[in-house]
Amino acid sequence: MSVSFGWRLPGDARLKVTFAAEVVAYQANKDRWLIRLKGPAPALDPRVPADIRQAIENLPGQWVYVPNEARNGLTLPLKLETLSGRIRYFYAEDPRQAQSDQT
Repeated sequence: MSVSFGWRLPGDARLKVTFAAEVVAYQANKDRWLIRLKGPAPALDPRVPADIRQAIENLPGQWVYVPNEARNGLTLPLKLETLSGRIRYFYAEDPRQAQSDQT
């Protein structure tokens, strides 16, 4: 599958990035999919700020829950803070493991 993310950049420009992804599991009670992003990251416009470019280039291999609509080509609008980690959205490890460790 592929999944598209959209971010509003400083200055109100918008950035859409589409990744190939491996479907790992479906969570029926929340109607969402756990996927793992495949790489390499798509080429970006050279005008994208270097810190944002680097964060996007680091996304392949990350785990993420996406709503079912993402499978139908919907671009998921995200806050820029998801790239810095200030808002936890992408996970370096399988997030199901972290949840079972908390119980």
